[in-house]
Amino acid sequence: MEFGARRAHGIDAGIRAARAAYIAGFGSTSIVEAGKRFGIPLSGTMAHSWVMAFADETTAFRKYAEVFGEAVFILDTYDAVAAARMVARSGLKPKAVRIDSGDQVAISREVRRIFDEHGLVDTAIVASGDLDEMRIAEILAAGAPVDGFGVGTAVSTSSDAPALSGVYKLAEIERGGRAVPVLKKSPGKRTYPGRKQVWRVMRDGIAVEDVLALEGAQPPADAEPLLRQVMKNGERLSRPSLNDIRDRCRQQVATLPGDVTQLIDGKKYPVRVRHGS
Repeated sequence: MEFGARRAHGIDAGIRAARAAYIAGFGSTSIVEAGKRFGIPLSGTMAHSWVMAFADETTAFRKYAEVFGEAVFILDTYDAVAAARMVARSGLKPKAVRIDSGDQVAISREVRRIFDEHGLVDTAIVASGDLDEMRIAEILAAGAPVDGFGVGTAVSTSSDAPALSGVYKLAEIERGGRAVPVLKKSPGKRTYPGRKQVWRVMRDGIAVEDVLALEGAQPPADAEPLLRQVMKNGERLSRPSLNDIRDRCRQQVATLPGDVTQLIDGKKYPVRVRHGS
C-alpha cells in the first residue's frame, strides 16, 4: 500500500507518486484524490491520534468500526500485543490490524498466535513505519506472518538519489528543409548526435542487452524496438488505461534477467552504444 502523500514534496508530487507506485506494482494508495483521478484502489488505516482521542483503546476501536465498517486497527499506540489481546476478547472482527513500530517480526508472530487462538484467522496483519525494500525483504525472510506492507517516505521521496543528473540536449534539428544531426563537445558532457532507436535484444524470452543506435540503422539480431511514436501533430496516438500501463510494466520487468532484478548484489543490465550505421 502506498502511504507517501504526507512526505511528498507537494500535493501533486504525492498524487503522481501514488500513480507511479501503482504502475510499479503497489496494490493501492491512501490518497483519495489519486483514487478519484486515476481509479487506483484505496486503502488506509486509523491514525494514532484517533486512538489517543479516546479514554481507552476498546472504545476507540469500536467507534472506528461503527464509522468505517471494515476497519483496520492500529495496534501499537501503546502496546501492540496487549491491544491484540483486547481485540480478541472484545468480539470485534477487524479486516486487518497494523503494526507501525517495534520488532515487527516478533510482534506479528505473537499477534497472529493470539488471533488464531480466538478465531480471527481472517484478520490480516499489515506492517508500516519507515519501511523500504530492504526492510520488507528482511521481514519476509524471517518468515513473519505479515500479509501486507504500507510504504510511505521511501516511495514518495528520493533519499538515496535526491537529484538526477539528466538534462535535455538537441540531437537533431531541421535546417533548410533537411534534418541535421547536432552534438555538444564539452568535456564530460559530449552528446551523441542524430535521431536514435533503442533496441532490446531478446533470447528465449529474456532481455540480453539494449543497443542504442541511429534510427534507420540495421537492427541487431533478435531485437525489438523500444521507442515508438506516441504523438503526431500534437495529438496522442493511443490512450492506454492505467491498468494497461501497469500490466505492460509487469510484463517488461519479468523479461529482465534474475541477476539484474535481485535485491542484493544485483548485476548491471548491459546497454551498448553502437556508433555509425
